[in-house]
Amino acid sequence: LPCAYLNTQGSSTSGTPLKRIDNGKFFDIIMRYSLKLQSIVQYFVVLSKSFFLYFQSSY
Repeated sequence: LPCAYLNTQGSSTSGTPLKRIDNGKFFDIIMRYSLKLQSIVQYFVVLSKSFFLYFQSSY
């Protein structure tokens, strides 16, 4: 992710169409990462809930 940020910073000196394309790629990368993070978080939430229910029922 830092690499993508550096790329957008570097292209700011060149023409605006390039900057716009880079910004689009940058946001695409951010969206992909956020979706992955969201799915991982949901996975952990489901796991923790199942563990909690399991321990609750065992007592």
